[in-house]
Amino acid sequence: MSILTSPRGKVEVVHCRRTESQDIYCIKKLIRKFTQRLFGKLNIIYLLEKANLAVTLCNDKEEIMAQATFLDYPNWNVSKQDDWVSVFRELDSEIPCTPLNTLFMHLFVAVDEFSTGCCKEIIRNVFKAVPELHFIFLTVPSYMSLGSTLVTVFHQVGTIPNLTYDEDFAVQICLRHNHYPQLHVRKARVEDHDDLMPIFMHYDTVLKETYGEYFLAELIEAQDEENHAVVCEVSDSSIWEMLSERNKRHELCFLDLKRTLRADVP
Repeated sequence: MSILTSPRGKVEVVHCRRTESQDIYCIKKLIRKFTQRLFGKLNIIYLLEKANLAVTLCNDKEEIMAQATFLDYPNWNVSKQDDWVSVFRELDSEIPCTPLNTLFMHLFVAVDEFSTGCCKEIIRNVFKAVPELHFIFLTVPSYMSLGSTLVTVFHQVGTIPNLTYDEDFAVQICLRHNHYPQLHVRKARVEDHDDLMPIFMHYDTVLKETYGEYFLAELIEAQDEENHAVVCEVSDSSIWEMLSERNKRHELCFLDLKRTLRADVP
């Protein structure tokens, strides 16, 4: 459940679910002329049958507020369905898109008053539901503006031609880390000390009083085959650390700290 507030101050409590066949009538009612210019004229029944993921956003009265449909190949025939990777990587070689971590938005509709909030909520839930997903692409005619809603989650990375007629299409991308970032677990480094100590000191001062100011750096530096230190980070900031010994005799595991911090991690 999430709470959306419209620019006029109206509030709706919403939740996401998988799109069902009985949603089609309401989805069609939300399609505007701008939607057709952006996504093309679509057969909604056929689109939902082909979809890899279709998400509907409802309010607490089960009224449909928004819907988005995602497939594993681009829309508008800008590349072959099974050979799009090379085309999209040419736009930016630093975007490691693959069929396993990428989806393409083929439709988005929403109640006008809540469209921006609905869009962000759907995108957040899509990334939450599919942990492997890191990129969502959207291709639109290059002369078209995304409008005030989709521009809040997508940005342009380039243009590509259409395969069947002479027209360029703008390629827009939406990145996971802007909406539902994943925690990254890695081996601890001594330079993590300055990021970790404020977290430790906020919850526990006993270790510093017992072992000295640099006990954590010393433990990290002492790693070997049997003793390991691991940090979990988001946006390059350390969240917590776990230190352990394989033989378990002197295992030091900050579980209470982890449980406390977990509530603060999106």
